[in-house]
Amino acid sequence: MLFTLFGATLVFFMQVGFALLEVGSVSIRNTKNTLFKNLLDVCCGAVTFYLVGYGLAYGEGNGFAGASAFAASGDAFAVHFTNSISENGDAARTHARFVYAFAFAATSSTIVSGALAERFMFRAYALYSAVITGLLYPVVAHWAWSADGWASPTKPGSRLFGSGAVDFGGACVVHVTGGLCALIACLVVGPRVGRFNAGAPMPMPMQSPVFQTAGTMFLWFGWYGFNCVSVQTLSDGNAALAAKAAVATTLSAAAGGAATMLTDAYVWPKKLEPRRMNNGILCGLVAVSGCAGLIDPWAALLIGAVAGFNYVIASYSLLVWHIDDVVDAVPVHFIGGAWGIIAPALFTNESDYVMRYGHPRSAEEGGICGLFMGCASGGNILGANVVFLISSVAWIGVTSWITLLLIKKALGSLRVKVRDEMKGMDASQHGGRSYTEFQTTVFTFKTPGGGEHSMEMRVRA
Repeated sequence: MLFTLFGATLVFFMQVGFALLEVGSVSIRNTKNTLFKNLLDVCCGAVTFYLVGYGLAYGEGNGFAGASAFAASGDAFAVHFTNSISENGDAARTHARFVYAFAFAATSSTIVSGALAERFMFRAYALYSAVITGLLYPVVAHWAWSADGWASPTKPGSRLFGSGAVDFGGACVVHVTGGLCALIACLVVGPRVGRFNAGAPMPMPMQSPVFQTAGTMFLWFGWYGFNCVSVQTLSDGNAALAAKAAVATTLSAAAGGAATMLTDAYVWPKKLEPRRMNNGILCGLVAVSGCAGLIDPWAALLIGAVAGFNYVIASYSLLVWHIDDVVDAVPVHFIGGAWGIIAPALFTNESDYVMRYGHPRSAEEGGICGLFMGCASGGNILGANVVFLISSVAWIGVTSWITLLLIKKALGSLRVKVRDEMKGMDASQHGGRSYTEFQTTVFTFKTPGGGEHSMEMRVRA
């Protein structure tokens, strides 16, 4: 329980990273609006996940969705204040698991807010975020992580392709879900005013590379809760998997950042920007999430390097297709997550699979491992993961598109008026700008004679 709660706090702290990354990527005129949406993801997500989402994800039901534990009901949540450990143990573990699961769900919805920044109506976003956390994400989570999910590798009896779909820390469940929801919304709502003029992408104001980089480092820190604590317990050898996950998380992030930097420098030469390397790091983290505790360090380096290169291609492709993703959430989370669900099918170790999920096969049938790891049935995970990925894309793509159309019909529009967008959403919707109209900065420097001289610079916010 303590280990799970520790992981929940790490994953929840990622919300700080998302907030800083997104604020640093938008104009000063939209600071309050961006922060509001990050707060809304947490508050709205907690309520909807409590009322509906947890039951759909982990309640007893069928292979598609859970049908119990809504609003934390049922014996699993019942804590009796006695001295009996046996009476309270299961319920307390469920409480800890709920908080950890909520942090994952909130992360999936927060991915969307940055992509849609600076033009999406606040009320429309609130509804979209609630549906993601309460319905779209929990169904995918049930498929892969519930004991009776149709793609779960812990499903009793027959597993999909004999192995089940391996998604150790949520590359598909969390990141493909959030990234695809962001992509569909970007297509439906359209680009910001002035982003593409005469077919050419135009640079838009970004207020702080400091915030972007600090947010990335906070996300990297929280990712250890994502990947290491996904083992759920430190007993029965799982501590070794948690340690492997920490190493893989570190190396894949580093390789992703390095690959993006080198690709920008030598393949498509351009000025090296911190935000690009930040996103390469994040793409490496997303990609390794699918198998962090199940692979060797060399595989983590390879996964991260491929993820960093994929990010550059995907980011460039969005511009070609005139898709306005403010923080590059789609290349990082959707494309990174798609590669991250294929990676377990290539690099999973047989012994680590058995440690985490048990052995569903007889000795005569052979072991289960990644396609490149030498098992006789190495293609099992690949088949299961491809089917799971296609099913998830179909579910999220259709339901998110329908959700946005219904919200648009109910509210009349998904985006703010052009006048309000040009003025800035802080002034038009949140009571004024976050900063004063003029900011004064005083620079002090030494003269050649050794004296000090001050110069005041006033900058329009």
